[in-house]
Amino acid sequence: MPVFVSSLFLILVFYFNYFVLIPRLLFKNRYLIYALCCAGCIAIKFLVPILIMSSFPKPPPMPDPGVHYPFMMGFAFTNSVLMYVVIFLASIGLRLNNRWKQTEKERLQSEISSLKSQINPHFLFNTLNSIYAETLGKADAASEMILKLAEIMRYTITEANEDKVSLQKEFDYVTNYIELQKIRLASKAKLEYVVNGDATGLQIAPFLLIPFIENAFKYGVNSEQNSFIRIALSVANHDLKLWVTNKKVKTENTLHETFGLGVANTRKRLSLLYPDKSVLAINESENEYSVSLFINLA
Repeated sequence: MPVFVSSLFLILVFYFNYFVLIPRLLFKNRYLIYALCCAGCIAIKFLVPILIMSSFPKPPPMPDPGVHYPFMMGFAFTNSVLMYVVIFLASIGLRLNNRWKQTEKERLQSEISSLKSQINPHFLFNTLNSIYAETLGKADAASEMILKLAEIMRYTITEANEDKVSLQKEFDYVTNYIELQKIRLASKAKLEYVVNGDATGLQIAPFLLIPFIENAFKYGVNSEQNSFIRIALSVANHDLKLWVTNKKVKTENTLHETFGLGVANTRKRLSLLYPDKSVLAINESENEYSVSLFINLA
């Protein structure tokens, strides 16, 4: 075969193996048929030139090339076969690599969806319990809480399945949650909440901030003790920072049984979604519990 035709046939064999033989035979455990097809492709490479040459008149006999001619012909044949074997192995390796990447991507998406599904209902049920308690004596406050919860649920339902959401929407979600807690807690705790910077144009994976804030309210407030919670959000360029600090107070043992579930899930989500772009630091002293989170959203 001329060099151009040989190269073209080599490319065709590669893609035929990659797109047809591997997915339809090799990945379906039809190994014998796959091996026969590969052997057939190699055989075609050698048979086609012979069939083409046999259709033309025989050329006059050539002078005896010497004893080295059979050796050279055998070397060329072996080299050609090895080239095709390498092509088959390369296409198999590439296909397996792509298949592994796709499987890993699907696994990560499934795991992230599972983690998000663990976070959202937990928060909604806690909020509904708070609203129920408020309706016992504060109808006006309960009405405002229901409005806030409606906004939160709308965000939860519409954005839960999105990979990325507007950072401003995430901020609004956090703000609505904090406003709900303000109504519920009244004067039981001193609360400081500050947002600095412009979130316009930035996106973030949804529900990454709320677990740290929720834990501060859940484990940092006791009606019989002086409590405080400080929450600060800052955006500069593409860098997002969250600081949450709360006083450690006594809580019911049942609360501590699930302590850290949301944080553990969020830590795992951060490692999956922002493996080299996030830093989470959690510090605990005798009297305080603090969280510092940095995420580069570029």
